Amino acid sequence: MLFHTTHRHTQQSCSAHKPENSKLFAKAIASAEDIGVKIIGSCTDAPGHTLYMIIEADSALQLAQFFDPILELRDMDIRPVADALVLMQQL
Repeated sequence: MLFHTTHRHTQQSCSAHKPENSKLFAKAIASAEDIGVKIIGSCTDAPGHTLYMIIEADSALQLAQFFDPILELRDMDIRPVADALVLMQQL
C-alpha cells in the first residue's frame, strides 16, 4: 500500500536547530528497510516547516513501528493513496 505523509513542526521545534532531533529522524529513516517500509519519495517546504513523503508499506503495524520513534518531534497526517497513473489505466 502507498501512504502520503505530511509532517509539520514549528520554528521552535525545528530539527535544524535541534541536532538531537535531526539524529533521531535520520535514525528512523535509516530503519525503514529493516522494518519493511520503502520511502518512495520526499519533498520539503523548509520555510513552511513541512515535509511530505510517499511511503510504501504492507501494514499499519509497519507504519507504527517506523513512525513511533519520531511521533513527538512533529505533527503527522498519514493518508492511504493510490498511484493515479495505474488507477487511470484501469478505468
